[in-house]
Amino acid sequence: MNYRKRIKIWFSVLKSFILSFSGIDGFFLNAEETINEILKRRCLIRFGDGEFGIYRQKDIHYQRWSPELQEVFEKIKNEYEADNKHCLYLLAVPKKFLSVNGFKLMKKRVYVSSWAESRYDFKKSFRHDIPYGDSFLFQSNNKKIYSQIWKNEACPSNVIFIHNSWAYAKYFASTYNKNVTFIQCPSKNAFEELNELEARVIKAVEENHWTPEDVMLTISAGPAGKVLVYRLSKRGYWCIDAGHCWDDPLEGI
Repeated sequence: MNYRKRIKIWFSVLKSFILSFSGIDGFFLNAEETINEILKRRCLIRFGDGEFGIYRQKDIHYQRWSPELQEVFEKIKNEYEADNKHCLYLLAVPKKFLSVNGFKLMKKRVYVSSWAESRYDFKKSFRHDIPYGDSFLFQSNNKKIYSQIWKNEACPSNVIFIHNSWAYAKYFASTYNKNVTFIQCPSKNAFEELNELEARVIKAVEENHWTPEDVMLTISAGPAGKVLVYRLSKRGYWCIDAGHCWDDPLEGI
């Protein structure tokens, strides 16, 4: 990367850091409240620094930016903000990094570089008067909390588990005693395979003669997972964007 481009990037980061220094005074749910909303709505979409980066037309190391991907992210945000109470999914954002003041963010340079622009974009472009779930719900020390999703009696016994590795599906099945159908997704640029992933989900449902009430989708597919939840929520399915829940850290394997 040349110096001119590096300076331009850091100018944007520092500008965003200063303009969002006091933190965001938003309506952020804690982990327990996020679980309650998930069980009501049955669908969760989580935005993190990568998804906010897509808004700025940035690639993620495991997903190329595209105008189509950015457009769907904007739809997800706009539909949630337009009719939050009746939206089919809960939109979650990184409360942990949005709400703190700049002094706490300064503890590590990577926090500033990763989150300053996301904080500013949320402050500038998102509504602050509606509830957002906690996108860090699935951090490892919350296991007892997030396990309530799959241990709840309302959760279907059938789970379609979308991930790039069968090992995690096997661990999930044994941990939660679920009938798991595994669908493998690419570890990189899964959005380009989105139509194929959705078709495989529908095929699995049809082959098992399930209705949307009979199955839950647990999805770890990067930005593509957010779009898949968005699409399948409109078909009436339970859909959880679990992200790195299983492999960061890798629990139980």
